[in-house]
Order: sequence, then structure tokens, then C-alpha cells
Amino acid sequence: MSQQIKSPAYFDEGFRLLETHLRELMDTLAEALPLDPGVLSRIPLLTAGAKAGELDHHSSDSPQVLSLAFELLNMVEENVAFGLRSRRRSEHGPGAVSGLWPHMLAKLSEAGCTEEEALEHFRKVQVEPVLTAHPTEAKRPEVREKHLAIYHKIVEWDAARSDPHRSKRLRTSLAAELEALWFTGEIFIRRPSVENELRNAVYYLREVFPDVVVRLDRSLEAAWQDHGWSLARLRETNAYPRVRFSTWIGGDRDGHPLVTAEVTARCLSELRGHAARLHRRWLRQAAESLPLAPPFVHCPKEFQGSLAALAESLGDPGRKLLKQNRIAPWRAWLYLVREKMGRLPEDGGYSRSFEYRAELDLLQNSLQDVGAHRCVTEFVRPLQRLEEVFSFHLAAMDVRQNSDTHDKAFAEILEAAGVPGGENFPSWNEEKRLKFLTAELRNPRPLLARRPSLPERADNVLSPLRVLADQVERFGSGGLGQLIVSMTRQASDLLLVHILAREAGLAEFSTAGQWRATLPVTPLFETGDDLTHADTILKSYFSALEGPPAAVQPAMVGYSDSNKDAGVFASQWGIHRALERISAACEEAGTTVQCFHGRGGTIGRGAGPTHWFLRSLPPASLAGPVRFTEQGEVLPRKYAHEGNAHYHLELLVAGVSAAVCNSSHHSAVTDPHRAALDHIAEHSTAAYRALLETPGFVDFYRDVTPIDALEAGTFGSRPPRRTGSTKNTLEDLRAIPWVFSWTQSRFYLPGWFGVGSGLAALKSADAPAYRHLQETQKELPLFHYLLNNVESGLVSADPEIMSCYGELCQEDSLREELLARIRAEFDLTRAHLADFFGSDFSQRRPRLNRTIALRNQPLRALHAQQRSLLVDWRNSGRPVTDSDRGSKFDPLFLALQLNINAIASGLRETG
Repeated sequence: MSQQIKSPAYFDEGFRLLETHLRELMDTLAEALPLDPGVLSRIPLLTAGAKAGELDHHSSDSPQVLSLAFELLNMVEENVAFGLRSRRRSEHGPGAVSGLWPHMLAKLSEAGCTEEEALEHFRKVQVEPVLTAHPTEAKRPEVREKHLAIYHKIVEWDAARSDPHRSKRLRTSLAAELEALWFTGEIFIRRPSVENELRNAVYYLREVFPDVVVRLDRSLEAAWQDHGWSLARLRETNAYPRVRFSTWIGGDRDGHPLVTAEVTARCLSELRGHAARLHRRWLRQAAESLPLAPPFVHCPKEFQGSLAALAESLGDPGRKLLKQNRIAPWRAWLYLVREKMGRLPEDGGYSRSFEYRAELDLLQNSLQDVGAHRCVTEFVRPLQRLEEVFSFHLAAMDVRQNSDTHDKAFAEILEAAGVPGGENFPSWNEEKRLKFLTAELRNPRPLLARRPSLPERADNVLSPLRVLADQVERFGSGGLGQLIVSMTRQASDLLLVHILAREAGLAEFSTAGQWRATLPVTPLFETGDDLTHADTILKSYFSALEGPPAAVQPAMVGYSDSNKDAGVFASQWGIHRALERISAACEEAGTTVQCFHGRGGTIGRGAGPTHWFLRSLPPASLAGPVRFTEQGEVLPRKYAHEGNAHYHLELLVAGVSAAVCNSSHHSAVTDPHRAALDHIAEHSTAAYRALLETPGFVDFYRDVTPIDALEAGTFGSRPPRRTGSTKNTLEDLRAIPWVFSWTQSRFYLPGWFGVGSGLAALKSADAPAYRHLQETQKELPLFHYLLNNVESGLVSADPEIMSCYGELCQEDSLREELLARIRAEFDLTRAHLADFFGSDFSQRRPRLNRTIALRNQPLRALHAQQRSLLVDWRNSGRPVTDSDRGSKFDPLFLALQLNINAIASGLRETG
């Protein structure tokens, strides 16, 4: 069965469970908090009924209470959805849930994919989530830990309903957790450090993803066997899709002055330490599971000799461990390996992960020799898999920097090296840059023969590259990812990185007589114009290097900045076309593309249902390994709990695997709809840019959204502007606070504006093409995916709340003009979506409709409070700290930050 089972009965049952469990939890929350009854009465879905109306404008308690209520609602929704998925699979078979392994294998068979073809393609799959620190994430790690404890209590309580005494005890325990969370507070009082942000990511990397990776393999095995294919062949060929994790935390230097070389070095060291702790934990579990003992099983002499040698190499601790476990040789082996894992290389520990893998393989072979095959599968294979995925670095670290910063730093290097006119390098034309850089790539000597004292900008660029060079020398390159160039505009932006790497000792002089950076150099194409020329840039880059630098060429596309630049429709369609051209350019050059999707957590930043997104991609873009950013805001939503984490990672890995198989069955063909989509994109961008370029728009934007409160807030370590400029320009503002601010004021403008104008222009210019799109939309995965996402943005927006925020605009005529244009585009887009979808939204997407309705009343109260707080805070001069209490927050500002956090919790998204 390859079709997802959708039945009103499941939705009805889900809504009933949701409401029942929510009422119990909201009553428990009200009982747990030591607050005035008037504040507690604001909690939604209380059995006694929630109080409507406005909140006390300066109250910090009310938004904090509602934030907790929203978090409970989010947890219950996840738990109920998990339960309903399990029920569907139980009643209708494993393939009843769309996007998971059983469903995907059935779809592959329907498409004509054989078992041998699937094995061949799965071996090529590599999926790489890249964890980033979301600069608008408001919650501290301690809060995430409390949320996890509360979620587990909710699950336990749900399972204990048939036991009154246990149920009552769990409710009491849950109330205590809620009380503790209340007194912990949810937001950062100071901006978090990069190390704080890494701590949050490490939780998922060390505590969640290892179990999920092992479960993912077992899910594939079960689905493979249920499908009638050979489990022995799957294991024999080791055709499990590869999973790898990377991170930007500690390496993302683009406009982030706090990410120094020292911070990068500390974060790399921290990741290595956590990787060792991960492996030691799993080694202990495996040791406890393998107490196999002679004479009940024969221990091979070769293994006995290796065991004695390993113990001796570890000195007294090794001999002691061997003595303690003398009757259980395989357990002894694992404890000795665990002891070795905890040591530095100079103290007898491992230098490289392949040494660890060799000792796991020796263990595997010895167990197979005595016939303990199930023990190998259950206890040893997970250790090997975790070594493959996490190695000794947990997550590979990328380093990102802006092309403009590279230019300015290189100008200082050229000046220090005495190159005539080198100080003007940023203003050189592309022809001159290419000629100079190509010659330098062939020059075996660096520009800086020694390490002279360099100006600050040049040193700031070279110093982290030197840290990476040191890591390569000490530990190899496995723990390092890519050198990413933000705002890649031309081929010289990429060539320059190879020269900078040479100056830092992070490059090798190749047999072809050119310098090559040790790590992959990755262009990041972000604006509409850069996406249009991405393939031309890559071709010029390959030409200058006399061929691709490696067998795989990464290329990153930015969903956020392209949306901010051109609007949602042109952004997504432009990225689709860019991916096609990038893939073709790489194929033509004889290299495999690795597409890297820089997506955020909102529609305005490329978010959308995972399996729909994967189906919308050009087939050729999935020919090689693929990367996706997973932002700090998204991590708790998708991966906080093991069951949910397994579901989302399986959606991703199974979806990519199926897409890779399908790409070989369906060659790219000329899309008859391209002209129509081009027309929509052109006119949607025109409408979007006309709005942004209206005189006074920036003032309007800064008045009607809480962007100033976000810029002053403590939602992340990274500044909201790329250059740190105090000028209020849209160009310098990062896409994340841009989207966050429109979300907070319920415009959701980046997720839909311009689409109505684009569709209207097509209908007016070519009615048959418009009708053809209507009739065939489901045959166009990208278009259907895009329209569904735009619809989600529209239904999440609220024209009445928009108008209330609009009143904050100081200039009457500007307010009236821009609000009218925004509302007209909103109505136009909604009308055209009704043309395409036909049926009522609440019938087609009942779950989203219900989740919006549940949040509506408390969110309206919070929006009204935010509007009043913004007025008072701005009239008071926008104070952040209290002059009478040193570093403490100003009371108005604290209330505003708590309000922003509560609205973000209610909407389940920030930027």
C-alpha cells in the first residue's frame, strides 16, 4: 500500500484527544503556578473557561503564562500526531504513512525500480543535516531540558490513564516540573555566547541523533524485508544510505565578530570531547549486552591474543579491566576499547577513527567466528554505524565568510606583500582579478613567506583558516566541512579562497601545478541575480582551475536572501532553475554536484513539508550527496523527542533515497509550463519590489513591526545586521529578523506577497496557460508545493491584526497607502488560490485549520499587548537596561521580550 490513509475519523479522534489532554494539562498548569487568579484565568482551554479580553499592558506574567500554555499545546499536538501515525500503521499496514520507508519502497516498485537498482542507488545516497544557531531562537538550553522532561511526563501520563494512582502521581510530578520551569524563565537575559549555542546543538548530536540513526537502519531493514526483498543482500552490500552531520556553530563568521579563531578552536575541541563521550556510552551498553563466557562459547585464540595485547598497551588500567572481566572476553574487549577512547593520542588513545573501527571489526569477526551473528547485528553493528556517522568529531564544522570581507582582507595582504596597487583589489574588474589569482595559484611560494604582523581584517580572515590547518595536521580533515563563501558574485570570489587557504597553510600544491584548498570551497548563491548567473560563475571557476577541483563540487543556494530580494515565488522558481543549471554545469565539467539547501523554519525562508519539498526538486540536483540546514529554531520542533526525531529524519533520508532512484527512471524533460512560471515570477517580483521601493517603506516597516525590539533583544549571539551598520537599510538587514518581524505582527508578508499579482498577470496575458496550470498543478510538484506554502502563509496572516499594527505608523498618508496595497495583494492572492484549490481550506487541511483556531484567542490578546508595549517602549526612548539596576532588563523591555517569546511559541516559528 503506497497511499497515505486519510480519514475524517482519524482527524476527529485526533481533535478529541487533543482537546481532552489539553484541558487536563491547562488545569494542571493553573494549579502549578503561584500567580494571581486573574493571570491564570488567561490560560486557554481551562475546564472553567478562559477569560477573554486584553492583557495588562505591562504585565510580564501574562505572556510568560501563555508561552507555557503554547508549549504544552505544541507538545500535545506532537504526541497526538505520533499516536495517530502509529494507529494508521497498525490498522492499515506499515505503508499507510506517507514518506516513510514502507511507503517509499512501494512507490519505487510502482515506478519500476528493482531490488538491485535500489541497492545500487541507496549506496550513493548521502544526507547531511547541517545544524546552525538560529539568531532569533529565544530559549535557553536549560529550558529545552525542562521541555523535554515535561514532554516525557506527558507521554507517561497518557500511558498510565488506566492506573488512577499512577496517573495522579504523574500529574503531581508534572505540576512540579511546570513550577520549576516557571521559576527558571524562558528567555536569555544576556545574548548567548557561541559556546551556549553549541551546547544546545550538542544535545541533539549526542543524545538524540545516535539512537535515531540506529533506529533508522532498523526501520529500513524491516520495510525492506516486509517488501519481499532480501535482508541478507541489504546487509551484504551495506546499502544503507549514509548520514552525516555538520554544523556552522563556531565557524559561521559572516558578519559575526564573536566567532573568533579562538572560539572556532574551542568549539572543535568541544565537539571532539562530546564524540568520545558518545562512543564511550554506547561501548558500555554493548559491553553489558555481551557477557558471553567460555566454556559455553569458544573464544578464538587469535582474539585472546589481541585482547591480551590491547590490555597490556593500556598499562595498569588495562590489566585491571581484563582481570575484572576475565570470564567474559568480549565484554573485556569493549571495556578496554572504552578505556582507550577516553585517552588522548599521546597517552595511548586513538589518533584517528579508522583505528577504532579496526578494533570494532576485529570484535565483529570474532563473534561471527563463534556463530553469534545476532549479537553482531544487535550490539556491534550500531557501534560501527555510529563510528561511520559521528567519527571522532560528532559534526563536521563549516567555516563561512562573506566575499566582501575576503576582498578587503586580501587587499591588506597584497599591500603587506608589496604588490603594486594591491590595496585596490576590491575595485579590480573580474578580468584583472582572474588573471592575477590564476597566476598566483600556479606560484609555489606564498605571498607572505613568514607570518608578519597583519592588519586586523586580514588577520581575522587568516587566523581561523590557520586553526583549521592545525586541526588537519593533528586529527585529519574528517572533522572539518566546507569553506563557504557568502554572497558569491563571481568566479574570483571562489579562487580567492584557495589563495587565502595557501597563506594559512590549508592548501596543497597539486600535481597539476596549482594550489588547492584542503577543504571544499562552496559558493553560496543568495540573491536573485546571483542565482541566475550561478552556472556561469561555476563554469568560469572550473575554467580558471583547468577543471573541477574535486570529484564532488558543493553549491549552496540561499532561500532566505533570495526571498527577501525577489519575493517568495521568484525565489523558489529561481532556485529551481539555478539548481538545474548548476547540476548541468557540474555534469558538463565531469564532477558531481552536492546541492546544499539553506532553508529556514518559515515559508519566507524556504520551509515546507519535507517530502513535498524533496519531490519539488529538479531530479539532476539529487545526483550526488545533499545537505540541508537545520536551524536552531527548527531543532526542538522536529527533533526534541526521539519518536518525532525518528519520523522527521526518516522522512528526509527516505525521501532523498527515493528521489535518487526516481531521477534515474525519469530524465529531465522540457517543462511546458516554464513560460507560465517565468511570467508569474516576473510579475510577482515587480509587485514585491514596487512595495519595498515605495518612498517611506522602511519607516513604515520599522513602525508596524517589532524589528527594533528584535534588534535590541537577546535572541542569539549573532548581530541582526551583516555589517553592524546603524543605517536602517533593508540591504544590510539579515533575512532572519526581516521574516521574524513580519511574523510577529501577523503580516507574514515574505511568505505570500506578490503571488496574487503574478497569477493575475498570467490570467490577463494568457488565460489558456492559466487554466492549464489550474488543471495540471498536481503534476507540477514545485508549483503545487509552492501554492500550498503560500496558502499556509495566508491563513496564518490576520488582516485585522495587520491593521492594528498599521496604526503604529507615524505618517497617516503612508500608513493608508501601504496598508491598502498590502490588503489588496492579500485579497488578490487569496482569490487566486481559491481558483486553484477549489475546495474549502478547512476541509482540505483540517489539522492546520484546527491548530490556528486553538491559538487564535490568546494570540490576539498578546498582539494587542505587544502593540501597547511597543508604543510605551518607543516613547520612553527604547531603554534596554534599567538604569537603577545595572545589567537588569528595563521592566518595559522585559515585558516586551517575554511577549515576543510568547507569540513565537504560539505561532511555532520566528524567522
